[in-house]
Amino acid sequence: MIAAPAASAQQITLKLKNGDTLKGVLVPDESTEAVTILLHPVLGRLRIPATALIPQPPAKPWKLSVSGGLSANNTDDDLSAGGTFQLDTSYSEGADKVALKGRATYEVSRDQGETASTTDTNEGNGELRYTRRLGGRLNAYAATNFNYDTLNTIGTDVFVGSAGLGYDLIKNKTTTLNVSLGPSIQQIWGGPGCEADPVCGQAFAAGTARAELEWKPSSLASITVTNSYTGAYVNGIATNNTFSVALKIFPMGNQRLFTSLNGQTIYNELQSPTINNSVSMQLGVKLD
Repeated sequence: MIAAPAASAQQITLKLKNGDTLKGVLVPDESTEAVTILLHPVLGRLRIPATALIPQPPAKPWKLSVSGGLSANNTDDDLSAGGTFQLDTSYSEGADKVALKGRATYEVSRDQGETASTTDTNEGNGELRYTRRLGGRLNAYAATNFNYDTLNTIGTDVFVGSAGLGYDLIKNKTTTLNVSLGPSIQQIWGGPGCEADPVCGQAFAAGTARAELEWKPSSLASITVTNSYTGAYVNGIATNNTFSVALKIFPMGNQRLFTSLNGQTIYNELQSPTINNSVSMQLGVKLD
């Protein structure tokens, strides 16, 4: 299947084993790996089984994308500079998939008349996630998440490890919505106020729920929205929630070079400060 750019609907071309070619609009909500629903301008609604299509080349097991951005500013001898880097890679084989994601941001500034620079931002996060399909849309997972912000006064580092079950609420050619739930363990440590804090430095039993939406409306764009909630059993339920969104634009339509707009909000009751917001625009490349 070859996708063509479209503004409001995804126009596709299907090549059949009998030599015919069909062009029309994909119905993603009803299409699956086994059947494609196509709205043909003349023949109307068509239901085409995967067995009638020319087989596509097998997907590469490795996927990798890297992106980054730099910023600098100079106003009346007030200097500031920074950079951000992001990595997203995965390996799939059969029913198993391992994914690694990471992000780091660092910014410094120096005011007029000062000789030393001040660190304004030094933060990042990483996730290692293993998923195994159990049949149908059900899957099992094991994941570790690490987040750091060296400027926090309490809880510069946060670790969450969890394992449980996931389910694909939506899974078709353009959209995947996966939800997962399982027990977990959470620990925070670090910061000048950690020693005086009764919670900092300890590990607590917790529960983690996660939802991730991946939508590819056309070959020109993709959107990923993720929300991960961990409730630690300390002082009742202590909330640790991370919401992130990434919009990628592929101006050449080849799913290689892209521009991305990334946003993330972290709320953790056990850290100080409790809220961390970040936004970045990056240039990147997919190497798979």
